[in-house]
Amino acid sequence: MPLFTCITQEGTLSADQRTLIASEFTRIYAERMNDPAGFVRVNFETVAPNTTFTAGKPSVNAYIIGHIRLGHGDENIALTLQDLWSVYKKATGLGDDQLVAIAVEVPANHAMEFGPGGQAAGLPLPRR
Repeated sequence: MPLFTCITQEGTLSADQRTLIASEFTRIYAERMNDPAGFVRVNFETVAPNTTFTAGKPSVNAYIIGHIRLGHGDENIALTLQDLWSVYKKATGLGDDQLVAIAVEVPANHAMEFGPGGQAAGLPLPRR
């Protein structure tokens, strides 16, 4: 169920950088949260130049938005965000003032993968 969306300006990440980031995000999350790596999804979205701003001025920013299952605990989430931040920063060379990482906790029954009757963040879904 974990879905990480990385948003950055067009042309700032190569295919190799995206592969490295996705692989490391998967490894970090699976190890720390004790979830199967096959549940981890990483999506890269790009925005046009001059569409991200800091203090009202155009700037080059990147955002990591992670939707994760509720219940992993504040410490695990904070440590995971720190590790994801480090991977992204090392891969891109962005400064601390250019990167934002956010974790959004989602109750298991508010997400679905593998279809109806499949898994909701690794838990059986109720049948209708």
